Amino acid sequence: MRYRNVLIAAGMAALLGVGCQADTILRTESGADDRVSVSGSASLEATPDVATTTLGVQTFEADAVAAVTANNGRTAAVINALRGLGVRESDMQTSGFSIAPQRAYSEDRPDSITGFWVRNTIAATVRDLAIVGSILQEAINAGANEIHGLQFTLSNPDSLEDIVRVLAVEDAHHRAEALAEAAGARLGRIISLNESSASVPYYFRGALESDAAGVPVEPGEVEVSASVSAVYALE
Repeated sequence: MRYRNVLIAAGMAALLGVGCQADTILRTESGADDRVSVSGSASLEATPDVATTTLGVQTFEADAVAAVTANNGRTAAVINALRGLGVRESDMQTSGFSIAPQRAYSEDRPDSITGFWVRNTIAATVRDLAIVGSILQEAINAGANEIHGLQFTLSNPDSLEDIVRVLAVEDAHHRAEALAEAAGARLGRIISLNESSASVPYYFRGALESDAAGVPVEPGEVEVSASVSAVYALE
């Protein structure tokens, strides 16, 4: 078998903890193409230009109407604070509203209602990262008492995703050529190509100089990644 030496070498490489993960040379049934199956991946880092967060206002009053009224006033103040710092109307959206009774469970009186909780949450997109800290601080000053996450990402990741896809395919092709050469064969046509993933995660690192009066934030950079799997014929 012409791949005998390569398979032995691959086994030794596995014992030594080296080699290309998930890359395999396959010898199919008689009359079919010999094939090499490979994976490829690539990633690029980019500076985010958009931040998203969800701000919440929670209030409690003995009366449901009073709880809603108090919540309405504080929520309106938060919206006005965001608007005053330049957040567009189209970048603000109510993402949730709820009202729930508080029952006297601790007093073993579950049928007794002691008051009402009201929560209103607003999802906001911030397109000027220099004011993210100020927006959070002003929202808190205006009455927000919940902040559900802060994420930094790209407003238009498509072009960067296309670049990393191309790089991932090139990586897979390079791996396939290396395996084919090691096997004493020549790389043939591509039989299949599948994208495993392409993503722009929301994690971040780094630092941003912001208004000293605002909440310190760190947008850093986001990593755009892609991975593919490919099968090539061997000649």
